[in-house]
Amino acid sequence: MLQLINFLRKYHVAILFVLLEFIAFTFITRSHSYHYAKYLNSANAISGSIYDKTNSLSNYFLLKTKNDALVKENELLKNNLEKYTKQEASEGLVRIDTAQFSYISAKVINNSYTKKNNILTLNKGKTDGVKPNMGVVLSDGIVGITLDVSKHYTTVLSVLNNQAKFNVKLKKSHHYGSLEWDGNHFNTLSMVDFPIQANIKVGDSVISGGKSVLFPEGIPIGIVTDLLVENNSYQYIKLKPFIDFSALHEVYIIKNSLAKERTTLENKNE
Repeated sequence: MLQLINFLRKYHVAILFVLLEFIAFTFITRSHSYHYAKYLNSANAISGSIYDKTNSLSNYFLLKTKNDALVKENELLKNNLEKYTKQEASEGLVRIDTAQFSYISAKVINNSYTKKNNILTLNKGKTDGVKPNMGVVLSDGIVGITLDVSKHYTTVLSVLNNQAKFNVKLKKSHHYGSLEWDGNHFNTLSMVDFPIQANIKVGDSVISGGKSVLFPEGIPIGIVTDLLVENNSYQYIKLKPFIDFSALHEVYIIKNSLAKERTTLENKNE
């Protein structure tokens, strides 16, 4: 208390001056419409700036929620795109067929891409309908194949794995081959088993072949960047994938409703 009294004694002139200035400012703004309008505009500008910053901050913390909603929406759109309609001209009817492929969205919670045999971990498992040997994709490429599945998690054999090989084809023709990784840079894949008749050129687009039950045909894979032809055969074909395997976050697991039927039939003929 004594310190407060000493403070007031020491600075009473300055305090009185500030108080009188405030009273005078209040009288001026209240009695003159021009000054009052300027005062309100300044106050509104300050408060508006504060609200804007607050709203921006709130939106930043809501990004995760918005992103999750967007992924779910993409999953729904992917499932709907796999349904197609056929116009029956004679009857004027539209028949909607059941989709062969459906999709489960998942997050990559562990991702390796610098080893010889890389494995991913996803946050979806048996409770979400995931099983071993299902394709994992993005809209612009193949990510891998599901391996082991627990109740809530799944490991994935990455494209960047020496044990992995995927059926692909040239977009410009029906020449098929295989996609694999040579264990070097994550941004370079190799293509093998292509016939010389394919006439592959640098810049050609490569897509999924559709011969496997794991992936539908036509998924974009990448662009041919380099090749070597010797003795009337391809010594190597290099491809740059559309996917950045070092930045995987959201992926889609493919469910093929006809996979078991086809596999069972093909196994009978072996």
